Amino acid sequence: MNWGTKIITGLLLFMGFIVTLVIMMIPPHQADSLIEADYYEKGQAFDIDFNQKQAAEKDGMLPAISTARKGLSIRFQKEITYQIELRRLSDSKFDRSFKTDLATKEVFIPANELESGSWLLRIRYQAGEEKYLYQDKILMP
Repeated sequence: MNWGTKIITGLLLFMGFIVTLVIMMIPPHQADSLIEADYYEKGQAFDIDFNQKQAAEKDGMLPAISTARKGLSIRFQKEITYQIELRRLSDSKFDRSFKTDLATKEVFIPANELESGSWLLRIRYQAGEEKYLYQDKILMP
């Protein structure tokens, strides 16, 4: 093999390597792991969410959150109706949702319903006619 053939062979191998890397870097759409599938619609409703968060702070309606080995405890100042979303950032198959139309001041979610680790907690709740939103990351032991 002369030097010209070696250069062409090396160039083709390098180009094949680059093409392989490009193909591996483009994942299929099913493998995309977005935190929320409807992020565009959520972005459109950002003002509503922001106003509900501000109302919760202004009215002193922020919940008291405590995590322990027994589970997740959430306490409110007044009786509310709620919708709780717990999203597992590492694996969406563990996502949980809880909802009630009965007025309550305390919510307890047992530890056997939640894996230990990091969770995104989103609570939409209503006291009277006022709607509130609380959002935070929590760590379950």
